Amino acid sequence: MNDEPKSSRLNFLVPRFSFLLSLCLCVSVVISSMAQKKEGAGLFPVRQDGKWGYINKAGELVIKPQFDDAWDFSEGLAYVKIGNRRGVIDHTGKMVVDLQQVDFAGRFSEGLAPVQTGGLNPRRGFIDKAGKLVIAPQFDAVENFENGLALVMVDRKYGFIDKSGRTIIKPQFDKAYAFHEGLALVIINFKHGFIDKKGKVVIPAEYQNAYHFSEGLANVKIGQKYGYIGKNGKVTIPPRFDFTGSFSEGLAPIIMDNKYGYVDKSGKTIIEPQFEWTGGFSEGLALITDKRKYGYIDRTGKVVIAPQFDSALSFSEGVAKVYLKGKIGYIDKSGNFIWKPTK
Repeated sequence: MNDEPKSSRLNFLVPRFSFLLSLCLCVSVVISSMAQKKEGAGLFPVRQDGKWGYINKAGELVIKPQFDDAWDFSEGLAYVKIGNRRGVIDHTGKMVVDLQQVDFAGRFSEGLAPVQTGGLNPRRGFIDKAGKLVIAPQFDAVENFENGLALVMVDRKYGFIDKSGRTIIKPQFDKAYAFHEGLALVIINFKHGFIDKKGKVVIPAEYQNAYHFSEGLANVKIGQKYGYIGKNGKVTIPPRFDFTGSFSEGLAPIIMDNKYGYVDKSGKTIIEPQFEWTGGFSEGLALITDKRKYGYIDRTGKVVIAPQFDSALSFSEGVAKVYLKGKIGYIDKSGNFIWKPTK
């Protein structure tokens, strides 16, 4: 499971129903998600001879390969599987939570992790860091807590709960996304808008496409072009791009004439459109592709790590996961391997 790019495993506890969202929204989700930083333990999963263990930032093996599956650390904990045993380990490799009531646990966020039961009709709930089931599995789908609220799905409608499991915004939306900067993107009758934490629609659902607020701006589709709005719903960067991504570290990826570049918050082009694909900036570097190979640029647009990887993720804690010929490795910001690709 963990040998897939992380972006392909996002929202693992949310079933994929046939919502007819546009392709551009999906691309926007990937751009933003890949730029998000994880709060780990300075440890990274590696696979050696078919078993998973963990290395530190120096590339030293600190938890020997022993797991059949292993996920990234979040808030100092990580989900692992050994045979039929599933649990959560700490940074020493000790299993501190033995999962017996549920089949799976996701990443921890704000002290809680989503869990899933087995069977033909799996239910989702949440555990705390002691492994206590604090919100009983009862939902069709859930996502992590962010800003005190978690997205849940019941009967294909989306709403939000608090950490006690109490419904704060009843499931009513065709689709919804986690709160960012106090607002959540929702879809009503195939149109995109935003709600506040009371569930009130504060930016009308009138856009063909949109994504969450980041650094005070949200990218939206108006007519046939993309631009940005502020939290008051007013246009701050007029729609003139073929596509836009979310802001990260002051810059956002845009598409013009099938090429990717970057703009700043005034809408000024900072890096001319020239790449096949780009991701958001993270720790001063951004992913790009050239001839379907992944590399990295700096904030001037200079290629600092040549495109050479089959796939790659954004930098986090000074390290980036890369994929070569079905193997996983890790590089530093100079492009040097701290862990050469293994399988």
